[in-house]
Amino acid sequence: MTKGDDSTIDSSNDKTINSMNDRAAGVVMGTAGNSANLLGSTLGLSGTRQSNPYNRVTPGELPGIEHLLDVSVPPESGSVSISYIDYSATKLEMGEVTDLDEFLAKPLPDWITTRWINVSHPHPYVINQFRHHFAFHTLTAEDVMHIPQRPRVEFFDDHVFVVLRMLQLVECVPDNTSAGGVLDAEQVSLLLYDKVLITFQEKPGDVWQPIRERLQKDNVRIRKSGTGYLLYALLDAMVDHCFPVLEQYGDLLEELELITLEKPTPEVLHRIHAVKRELSLLRRIVWPMREVVDQLYREEDGRMGEVTKPYLRDVYEHTIQIVEIIESYREMVSGLTDLYMSAVSNRMNEIMKVLTIMSSVFIPLTFVAGVYGMNFAYMPELTQRWAYPAIWGVFILLTVGMIFFFKRRGWLGGDR
Repeated sequence: MTKGDDSTIDSSNDKTINSMNDRAAGVVMGTAGNSANLLGSTLGLSGTRQSNPYNRVTPGELPGIEHLLDVSVPPESGSVSISYIDYSATKLEMGEVTDLDEFLAKPLPDWITTRWINVSHPHPYVINQFRHHFAFHTLTAEDVMHIPQRPRVEFFDDHVFVVLRMLQLVECVPDNTSAGGVLDAEQVSLLLYDKVLITFQEKPGDVWQPIRERLQKDNVRIRKSGTGYLLYALLDAMVDHCFPVLEQYGDLLEELELITLEKPTPEVLHRIHAVKRELSLLRRIVWPMREVVDQLYREEDGRMGEVTKPYLRDVYEHTIQIVEIIESYREMVSGLTDLYMSAVSNRMNEIMKVLTIMSSVFIPLTFVAGVYGMNFAYMPELTQRWAYPAIWGVFILLTVGMIFFFKRRGWLGGDR
């Protein structure tokens, strides 16, 4: 993480995290149903079928994007958001792109040291326009469009292509049943050129607002260090945002532990398995990110810049820390499964103990009642007036005596 004037404290996302914590605090401890809704997720595996028709991969189709029908049809107005930030050490301009062809046709002004173009919800036509202007490979354009891809980095002669997943907690929508929000894993594709950095996002909304705020300050390090440093800052924001996400999982695991001890129900076990599955998906997302940062740190062509290398090493250490936290949480989930089985077994033992004690109390009473229920003509007690209350006295004495005996032995919760 950058020190001094480039502190990457995510102030804009604190509101989201605090809101998540407030909701989590409102969950009633011991209620499995509420715990099951604390976190939802939209994590996806690489190569899985997506709802967006542009993202679907048809087996045997032609490579690239030229064969797509929509590649020559502009998107509907407002469906694609394109913003730009042009800056140098002392000057900055930012705005929205309304006419992409006109924007790309204009030459880069001489005062600009770095241009950041951010595209949200890219359309095949938009991707193809960028492909023609910046001359990147059609397979790269296909990887930008077909989501999700495995995080990776590819080095070309004049640019670097990076694919990552951005984890963030998004607010609930009205038709969502999650009590605390949804964990979203969005693919982000980055193209790094000498003076231009292009980022493609699946949809609007990201964790980069602190970066934009830092760019609006004059003479800060990020304004002086070029596109390589900007790429580092974006990576750092995405990696650091994993920590509050993992904190939510830590809180959820602690709550599930208490619920498992107090009220182990099948719903709790299902939620434990769901968290285990989500943590496995998180590991499959974060582990390649570690490799991406390591490759960027070790590249020898000078594209990242020597000033940026120490900061990339810091991001690499953060990714290792995140992987270690995920591994520890996965071990906690395995322990919760064992705890659930032990809790269920203990509850069953308690039930069997109660039933056994009740049976033990009624066995001698049943014996006495059976003796005096026999159809013999000569039973001397049957003709006595005191026989009936005497039998009840025997019943009461036997019951009290056995309960006292069980109590002394500690079988009813008392000390031995």
